[in-house]
Amino acid sequence: MHSASSIPEEAECIKWSLAVPSTDSISKGSFLTKLVLFNEIILVAVLVVISAAISIGTSQFYSTTNILNILRDSSMAIIAGIGMTMLLITGEVDLSIGSLVAFVGVVTMDIINKTNSVFLGVLAGLSLGALTGLINGLVRTKLKVNSLIGTIAMMMILRGSVYLYKLEAAQNYHQLSSFYSIGNGYLGFMPIPVIIMVILYVVFLIILYRTVLGRRLYATGGNEIAAKISGIKVDNLKILTFVANSVFAAISGIILVSRMNSGQPNAGVGFELMVISGVILGGTSLGGGEGTLVGTLVGLLILRVINNGIIILRWNQDLQIVISGLIIILAVFIDNKRKVARSKIITK
Repeated sequence: MHSASSIPEEAECIKWSLAVPSTDSISKGSFLTKLVLFNEIILVAVLVVISAAISIGTSQFYSTTNILNILRDSSMAIIAGIGMTMLLITGEVDLSIGSLVAFVGVVTMDIINKTNSVFLGVLAGLSLGALTGLINGLVRTKLKVNSLIGTIAMMMILRGSVYLYKLEAAQNYHQLSSFYSIGNGYLGFMPIPVIIMVILYVVFLIILYRTVLGRRLYATGGNEIAAKISGIKVDNLKILTFVANSVFAAISGIILVSRMNSGQPNAGVGFELMVISGVILGGTSLGGGEGTLVGTLVGLLILRVINNGIIILRWNQDLQIVISGLIIILAVFIDNKRKVARSKIITK
């Protein structure tokens, strides 16, 4: 007979023993096995091949200016991708972040205009993000509304609300250089948005892989019932993850409005799909319980490099939308293949 205090430890051990394939299964693995075990390596190889192909078409691709532009453009998606990765790991999803980016941008710029304070504007934007995440989390956990449906509803509410709040763009009337620098400034040779992204990425990389909170996220997405039995407060954890996800999206919205130097009510259209497709392409499962921030980083870089290539090669920019749709299909297809491979590894 086991004591009650030993149950969480045993449940966690069972979880990780199922998640980590044995040496024998690895040695006997097929291509599908390698797709699971070496996903990040494969993605890096794909990124290198795509970059090389674009550079053949134009030498501008490898210029310092263009590389820094890619990193700066990628920073907003990667910041949002950190939160989306953690949310998908728990088995949930958020389709409202694109509309939230627009609303946060307009509110942040409007508050700065009214108060002449960058601090108050940024605080208002982050608060709006946290409130949105809290509502999404409560709708999911207390009202038991599927997160796909609940966040689509939130997407519509936010998109309508931003037009009700301010129909026209909110311009930076005071022309505050401190706010403009958030999205456009440099610290040394590195763009400030990239520095913000790197700091957040490193911090949450440690949280996800080196803390109890990270293990609980994986346990919740892997088997929610077992997680509850082991003593994890699943609802509270999901609410916290929804809030974090929306705050990350709000940070992306603040960077975007700073880059544009105005809050645009129609900003962020399709942003959520691009982030989700990049995260799934990076190895995070739609079913929960699997995913890495390393994969998310590379997956989103692949998407941004493709978009950058379309621009500098002077192709029709509407191709970005077409390619994004194709990548979503590809990402879900690969996710399904990973599930098959994972089940084969575990059963060996």
